[in-house]
Amino acid sequence: MGGRLSGFGAIRLRALWLVWLAALVQAAQYYVKGVRSFIEQRVGVSMLAIVFAFTLVWLAVNLRHRLVAIRIAGVVIALGAASNGLAIALNGRMPYEPAVAAAVGLRPGLTTPKNEPADANTRLPFLGDTIPIAPLHKVISPGDVLISGGACAVVVLAMCRHRRGQPVPSQTEGGES
Repeated sequence: MGGRLSGFGAIRLRALWLVWLAALVQAAQYYVKGVRSFIEQRVGVSMLAIVFAFTLVWLAVNLRHRLVAIRIAGVVIALGAASNGLAIALNGRMPYEPAVAAAVGLRPGLTTPKNEPADANTRLPFLGDTIPIAPLHKVISPGDVLISGGACAVVVLAMCRHRRGQPVPSQTEGGES
C-alpha cells in the first residue's frame, strides 16, 4: 500500500479564511505594537487563545465528512490544541520549565509574547513546555506532541487515500510476484 502526494488534491478544504485569520492574529501579537496588551486588557482573552479558537473551528468544519481515521487524527490534533489552549488560558502565556529550557541551550527566565517561565503560581504546569528537544534547542508541550502526531497521521492518510469503488492495489498486482 503506497501513498502519493496527489492524494492531497482530492481533499477539499472549507473555510480557509479561518486559518488566515488565525495567522493574522498570531502575526499581530508580534508585529503590531500594543495590540496584545490592548486585546488582553479590553477583551480579557489571550491572543494565543484566539488563534487556537479560530484553528479549532476550522478543524471542526473540515472534519465533519471525512473518513473515520482522518476524523480520529483530527480529534488528536484538537486535543493537543485544547491542551495548549488550556495552559495558555489559565496562565496568560504558555508556561515553560526553566530548567528544561536551560538544558537545551535556551535562556531560562525569559518572558516572550508566547511564553513565560513556570513558577509556584503556574496552573497545570505539566501541560506547558516541559519536553526537551535538544537537537533543535526547543522545549515542547504534550499538546505539541499530540498536534504533531495527529498532523503526521492526516498527511499519511491523505496520501494513502483511495477512491471509493477502486480496489486497494496489492503487491502481487502489476506483474510482481
